[in-house]
Amino acid sequence: MRNKIPKLGVIVPYRNRSSHLQIFKTRVSRYLEYQEIPHEIIIVNQDDGKLFNRGMLLNIGFRYAEELECDYVVFHDVDMIPEDVDYSYSDVPLHLSTNLIDRKTREKSKEVFPTYFGGVTMFDMDTFKKINGYSNKYWGWGFEDDDLLLRCKINGIELDTLKLPNFKINGTKLKLNGNDAYIKGRKIG
Repeated sequence: MRNKIPKLGVIVPYRNRSSHLQIFKTRVSRYLEYQEIPHEIIIVNQDDGKLFNRGMLLNIGFRYAEELECDYVVFHDVDMIPEDVDYSYSDVPLHLSTNLIDRKTREKSKEVFPTYFGGVTMFDMDTFKKINGYSNKYWGWGFEDDDLLLRCKINGIELDTLKLPNFKINGTKLKLNGNDAYIKGRKIG
């Protein structure tokens, strides 16, 4: 990217978590300033009574990042605070929330499965446009990150070192809870 330092847009989907938000803004701003990364923090709030639509909020945040002339974005959950993360520019999408540590115990807080692509993900602007962003069709929690990963795969987007041995377009499967979760889809190809 020429001689200018790339500008990062940190996009945070938000709803009813004010204590998390205050901690997040303070810690992430300080962290990015220490790394000398020019940035904008974009909080996208859903305040209606409908189910949460994380994908739609992230897409709206992306539009703001375009207006603020960001060169790349990080889609960032409000409850994930960086400890040792490289937020510098990459033209390859990166999944940055791979080592989750509990703040109180300082131990690994959960296993991250091989196809997990949520929490904190980085995209350059052109790649995110190429995959047409997140789907706006997922209400409630879940599956928008899986769908984003599938969009990358369908569009031939190289992803850092992520290996997806059984991730094939005509064999893609999602595990649902069996009660009230469902997906409407169409056959691709």
